[in-house]
Amino acid sequence: MIGEAATADRAAGKISQTDEALEATPLTVWAARLSVLMLARGGLLLLAYAIYGFDTAPNDFALGFRLDPLNAAIQCLWGAAGTIIGFYRPRFASIFVLAFAIFYSIVVLLGMLTPYDLAANVGDREHLLYMFMAVSGWAVWGYALWQDRDAGP
Repeated sequence: MIGEAATADRAAGKISQTDEALEATPLTVWAARLSVLMLARGGLLLLAYAIYGFDTAPNDFALGFRLDPLNAAIQCLWGAAGTIIGFYRPRFASIFVLAFAIFYSIVVLLGMLTPYDLAANVGDREHLLYMFMAVSGWAVWGYALWQDRDAGP
């Protein structure tokens, strides 16, 4: 029903090209584009460490920014990769989301087995954030697979 209405609106000229582009953008591309937040967070933290010194304790920063320099650099790299893929190479978005989910699942498992995530002692809040990112990555990737299966050949 909704598809028929959209087709009728498109035929009548009520839907612009921008609306069509938004309709056609898969969830994996939006997830990759969302990683721009990781780029911003990691970049701000690296800038703060550059200003205050890399020996600054992560607990000196505001809540949500309590990462050590290694984790900040990793977040900056994942954010940069996701931003480039999401905005400039969207055909690689599902591969990026899968790699993201695998990487953060490994980080979560390492954090459950040891008190260290990527050689950094992170708190419970950060570990919960990593769990959320891993589960979200798997959910988005699974949804993309389900959509591809329904689309058929």
